[in-house]
Amino acid sequence: MKIKSAMVFLLSIIFSAGMIAGDKTPKNLKVLDLKTTKEVKKYMKMISKDLGVKCKYCHDMNDKSIDTEHKNIARFMMTMVQTQNDSVFNYEGAPQISCWTCHRGSTAPELVRPR
Repeated sequence: MKIKSAMVFLLSIIFSAGMIAGDKTPKNLKVLDLKTTKEVKKYMKMISKDLGVKCKYCHDMNDKSIDTEHKNIARFMMTMVQTQNDSVFNYEGAPQISCWTCHRGSTAPELVRPR
């Protein structure tokens, strides 16, 4: 009886862990070529720091796959950065630009040159 109870308990833990883990495949990625939720979260944390924002700036927190105005702007900007890195900064040892290159922790890049 103890073995049967232990087996049921163990199987319920394994089943519950699988349900809690959920789907690990990112949804609604239109620009990023990332395969796992872990990769997406790492990239999003970098963007959050580069723009000085939290997730809710671009995402509907009830469903992060929903497109919002800021998410669409971010996609445009990510495409711009990828294009520049692929076509301009594509030589050996070239620096790579990122959101930080212009934004420096702000949602709006500084457009006035320092004096």
